[in-house]
Formats: sequence, structure tokens, C-alpha cells
Amino acid sequence: MSEVGKLKVAICDDECLARSRIHSLVQQQGIGCQIEEFPSGRALLEAIDGAGEWPDILFLDIAMEGMDGIAVAKELCARHRESQEPVWGSLPLLIFVSGRPEYILEAFGVNAFQFLLKPFGEAEFNRIFAQAAREYSSLAAQKQRKPREILVRSQNATRSIRADSIFYVESSNRKVILCLGQEKIEYYGKIGGLEQELGSGFFRVHKGFLVNMQYVEQYSRTGVRMQNGDTLLVSKYKYQEFAKAYQNFISE
Repeated sequence: MSEVGKLKVAICDDECLARSRIHSLVQQQGIGCQIEEFPSGRALLEAIDGAGEWPDILFLDIAMEGMDGIAVAKELCARHRESQEPVWGSLPLLIFVSGRPEYILEAFGVNAFQFLLKPFGEAEFNRIFAQAAREYSSLAAQKQRKPREILVRSQNATRSIRADSIFYVESSNRKVILCLGQEKIEYYGKIGGLEQELGSGFFRVHKGFLVNMQYVEQYSRTGVRMQNGDTLLVSKYKYQEFAKAYQNFISE
């Protein structure tokens, strides 16, 4: 279904003229697109199943014979849930196209990105398509950013731990303890090495504690309370530096 480097646009409408107009308007956007047309919701879903991939932007008519656009959108939402993917912030970006304004609330109830009310002009189409293209670029960039991971050996097994799952690291004798919310993993290692490996987003508030700032709930001159309820010591020599780093972190 896909062509490398091109934005995948699907147009699902049971009216040939309506599909052709949207197709032409997409081509005028000056963006490399792979455009596919579908005369029914069932044809669209079968194509997705057959190719094993989703369009990036989907223009979907509501009042179609057979399976209407709302039913198609509900099926897409169900498939996201089955695959344990979030419905919001996922592809395709769904743009309903309809001459029936009474469907607007229902459309946004099935996670529509936008609603084009027929008849629409080129300026309105261009504005909405530009919004969708920007949102797609943002989502694509997020997917390309791989989460940082560390490898730890604990209880004779090697395990890969995502950095964003670590609430804090504690140093105890010659061991480190990774706190993953309510789970704790203990193994031989040095907290200084982890401080270097984990890098930005983590802060050494005490010689014995390295915290992930995304899980800080509140802090004072003597302690940091984490979102799992644990309270950790803050060194008086680290407090000013930590407070500044945390304010920078939450403002980004």
C-alpha cells in the first residue's frame, strides 16, 4: 500500500465525483502523497487488513450506503484498542467529510481530527489539510524517537529496562536499586555510571539517589516526594542546582 517517503492519504466516499475532487485538491498541496480511493467503508477496511498498514490521513464520508463513516471510525477505534495502541494521537488522522452538520458531535465522539462540511471551498480544504500534515509530522517524529534503554543483570537474567519507566535509582553498598513504580530491581553496579548512561531528565539529588524528574511530585530543601509515594533525601549542597534543573525541565 505504501510508497517510501510519501504521505499516505486515503479517500473513502461512495460518490465518485466527491472522491475525485478531494483527490485533485490533495494533489495541489505541493506535498508528496500516495493517494488511494475507496468506494465503501468495507473496501477501506479490507485494504488495511490486506496491506497490514494504515493510511496517515483519511478523508471519510459519513452518509455512505452499507457501512457508514461513523461505523467505519468505530471499527478503526476498536482495532486500536485490540492492538493496545492509544486511540488519541494515533494514525490515521480522521477528517470527516459530510453535508450533514448534525453529525459533527458524533464525529468527534469517534476521535475525528477535523470535519469538512460540504460544500467546502479550496481555502477551507487547504487550511484543514495543512493542519493534518503538521500533526502527522509531529506524530511521525515522536515514533522515530526510540526510548532510551539500559541492560541490567539481576538474578542470573539480563533484562532491558526503559529509562522512562525508572522512577529513581538508589545506591546501597555495592549495589544499585532501580525503582520502577512499585517494582524494584537490585543488582551490582555503580550509581555514577547510571547517572552518565541515563543522562538528561535525571538528577542526582543526593549521593545515594538519582531521580527521574518526570516522576517528581513535590520537593523541599530536605526531600523529594515521587509519584509512587516514596520520599528521598536531598543534599543541602544539591538543592539549589536541583530546583533550577527541575524548573527548566517542566518548562520545556
